[in-house]
Amino acid sequence: MESSSDFIVPADFSSEWRNITLIKSHSRTNIYTATRYGRRFVLKALAPEIASLTDYRLQQEQEFQLGIQLVHPNIAATYSLEEIDGVGRCIVQEWIDGQTLAEWLQTNPSKALRERVLNQLLDALEYIHSLQLVHHDLKADNILITRHGTNAKLIDFGLSVADASVSPVANDPSRDIEALQQLFPDTCPQGTFSNIAALRKAINRRKQFIRLLPITLSALLLTAAITLSYLSWHERQKEQQRFEAMTEQVDSYIANERAHLLEMINCHDSFDANNQADMQAYIACHEEYSNYVQSQWIIRDSLMNLYPENDPLREQFWQLWVHREAEMNTELIQLLSAKLK
Repeated sequence: MESSSDFIVPADFSSEWRNITLIKSHSRTNIYTATRYGRRFVLKALAPEIASLTDYRLQQEQEFQLGIQLVHPNIAATYSLEEIDGVGRCIVQEWIDGQTLAEWLQTNPSKALRERVLNQLLDALEYIHSLQLVHHDLKADNILITRHGTNAKLIDFGLSVADASVSPVANDPSRDIEALQQLFPDTCPQGTFSNIAALRKAINRRKQFIRLLPITLSALLLTAAITLSYLSWHERQKEQQRFEAMTEQVDSYIANERAHLLEMINCHDSFDANNQADMQAYIACHEEYSNYVQSQWIIRDSLMNLYPENDPLREQFWQLWVHREAEMNTELIQLLSAKLK
């Protein structure tokens, strides 16, 4: 709709209807705009072909009686029911300088503005529902957004009148709620709600959830980081325990091998090469040591194979065994050197 923000001049300030212009025509109604007292109004008249029919005139009177009772900042006001020359009997209503909800949404309004409009529509619907009325035709074309102030205005309660005249029981608020959910799918939670209060609670819960979501995600990430850190520490502890157990195994076997070598050295010091029995005992001792060394190698390889090839402990085990054997051999060489002097 075009803006009507021109300055009012004295000549325009008249009680007569002026500038009557047809803006919409439906099967039963014609919508006009006109000015009086320098102010613009909407005139809702019956179509000429049904204007004299009693049933339609009665519905028009009922629509006026309903509209004149609706006093809410987010509902287009109804002022009077008048006979106007050239137009017929009309319901005089508030002119809204604005655009339809569909047109307004195409301008990509901010989230805050969308929430503002939604809250105003919730207020308006809660108000008419409290009067046991339902709009029944809640769609983007029946919601206007003012150009100045970005306020929502509900219009066209014609179907509310028709439904109320049939049976008050038919006024089910959930029908308006479902229509509102379709108009604001990103803001209104989906589901069945018996009244506007229940929908408000769901909207507030959703907003609280969205506000708390970053905090919740941060807490989850922190918990995950702590858990991973603990698991990493626990795994290092397990590796340390495995390494310590491995060290004890290696030290144990090296100590046994050292004991056998010392036994053989002591045997070597005491045997008599001319004594057949001593010679056989020495040979037996040497063979026993050779067999023992081979068994230790088998044990060493078996222990090393307990660790997967990609396990760092496998290499550590091998290095530890070699290091311990080198230490033992150095000690024994020094011992033999001392005995041979």
